[in-house]
Amino acid sequence: MKKILLTILLLSTVAAAQTTKYVGSFLEIPVGAKGLGMGDAFVSLADDGTAFHYNPAGTALVDTKILSMMYSSQYGSLFAPLSNFFFLGYAQKLQDLNISLDWVRLSVDNIPAEPDLTVYDSPAQRELLVKTGTGGGYFNSADDAVYLNISKMYKFDIDLGWAISKIPVQLPIGINFKIIHRMLDGRAASGVGIDGGFMFRFPAGSFFEKGKYGTFSFGMNVRDITNTRIAWDTQTTEIIPRSTLWGVSYDLPVKPLDGDIVVAFNRDTQYGDILLGAEYVYHNLLSVRVGSDASNITAGVGLVLNLLRVDYAFLAQDLGNVNRISASFYLDKLF
Repeated sequence: MKKILLTILLLSTVAAAQTTKYVGSFLEIPVGAKGLGMGDAFVSLADDGTAFHYNPAGTALVDTKILSMMYSSQYGSLFAPLSNFFFLGYAQKLQDLNISLDWVRLSVDNIPAEPDLTVYDSPAQRELLVKTGTGGGYFNSADDAVYLNISKMYKFDIDLGWAISKIPVQLPIGINFKIIHRMLDGRAASGVGIDGGFMFRFPAGSFFEKGKYGTFSFGMNVRDITNTRIAWDTQTTEIIPRSTLWGVSYDLPVKPLDGDIVVAFNRDTQYGDILLGAEYVYHNLLSVRVGSDASNITAGVGLVLNLLRVDYAFLAQDLGNVNRISASFYLDKLF
């Protein structure tokens, strides 16, 4: 039954060109386990190999070479998911710019096709087909997207004219160019889209004469700036509408806990969702995360082992649980 519900969602995206709300929804699935563990409230925090997804500007905060990968069992158990979600990406600093190349894929196999009951005369045959859902055979779905991300960091001081120090500001700006390809029951579609984002970061301690008060950050990600067009080989066209995500976060060092506490708030203007997240980081080695993704509870952990960082996240949803495992390799340490 759950796979049938998922099928309805997939089919609804190719029903007509005016059906746009859920077109390209696979591009909205959180990438990486770190952000998901914090309730997907990561638009003002993205600073790793998954930054292209949350905020294209975030790759400007990457100061090393990172190879990132992820597997996620979507809507089901870890070993029997309704769908599979993959991610592979590479990010590095290149002179004054930062770049990343990323690939994401969502695949659903063995989707039961709805049989044509009008060709069967026997009520018993029709009843059996309805119960088993196999009379029409099976089909598969695969959605892919390849991203080229380019970002740049700007730094400057703001002088408020008060009797305090100047405020040092970081203003990373970034852009995604993405190629989208979809396959559904033998039909194909493709399109090209653009995302853009920025962050505004400064140390909160700048407002005080002494003491370390952490870092405040504001971020915004505008997806599908040009209203991305997806053209199917059936001569139908879909539009992925422009959408905006914005958020704020605060990273506070806490000496008694030997670590940092991070809190974040995001707002998705397309769906009106509120995303909340929190993280405790112990000595930049161990992280514990909790969050609320549109009222769905999330949790996660992360561990850094020299050149490797491993993250796990869990999300409970009506269609089934999401289990996500991601890993990042810091290649500068390896070579």
